[in-house]
Amino acid sequence: MYLSHLFNLSQIRLFQIWVFIAQATPSPTPSPKPSPSGGADVELLKSQIQFLQDANTRLNNSFGSFVGAINLSFVVFGIILGVVGAISVYLFNQSLKEARQLIRSEVEQRLQLSVSEVVGQQVGNLKQILDREKVLGGISVDYLLPQGQPMLADDYPEEYQLLAQRGFKTTRMLDASKRIKVSGDVVVLDLVNYKLIADTEKNSLPETEIAQLIEKRVAEQLKKIVNVLPNKAVLVVYIRPGKQRINAIDELSPKVKYYASANTPVNLMGTVVDSAYVADAWNKC
Repeated sequence: MYLSHLFNLSQIRLFQIWVFIAQATPSPTPSPKPSPSGGADVELLKSQIQFLQDANTRLNNSFGSFVGAINLSFVVFGIILGVVGAISVYLFNQSLKEARQLIRSEVEQRLQLSVSEVVGQQVGNLKQILDREKVLGGISVDYLLPQGQPMLADDYPEEYQLLAQRGFKTTRMLDASKRIKVSGDVVVLDLVNYKLIADTEKNSLPETEIAQLIEKRVAEQLKKIVNVLPNKAVLVVYIRPGKQRINAIDELSPKVKYYASANTPVNLMGTVVDSAYVADAWNKC
């Protein structure tokens, strides 16, 4: 408002000066003849010049005040802008800091929740694995290879060595050359590393007779093991008869409650582990 007042005052002063100059300036006329009133005109002209000088001085002073006010306004405006800018920067930094803290807290919370879920699932899976391994740690396995002569530890079949490393409570090789005493929860009868048919028989006998010999000898070995098998023991027959189906294994059901067969080392490992779970559940009944 003060600046507007100064500007209007300056316009009024300039207009008054312009009117006065227009009135004081004579129109081009012939040079006046000297008259007795010449002294009065001179005095009037001096007073007009003095008025113009005073008006010019006042105008300069007003313009200087106007410029000073403008400069002061710029200074004040600059200070205000600086203060507002500083406040804005402070508020922005505070808001940015709060936003960062909020985002960080949210990320940490979600990350903790995700990690908790993953860890919980992994812990659950690990617990199930440990529970299964705990079952195996309480099961004993007897391994029978019906050899006619004792074997050294170095001569034990590779399948037995694998089972011995599986983590059962005990894995015991039975000596078939002596009277055996079976006490394992799972009993493996190995008819793969035991030759049911000699090489000479394979080369001299027809396939039908070979099949009959295999059937007969498997039945004999099954009868021997069944006679000494504990009441609560799972029997696993490890045999590889080729295309032939062994009827003696199918006829085990009236004599042995739980039994299974395997024909490869991998299949044998899985079958013995599964049989251990069966034996564990059976012993808890």
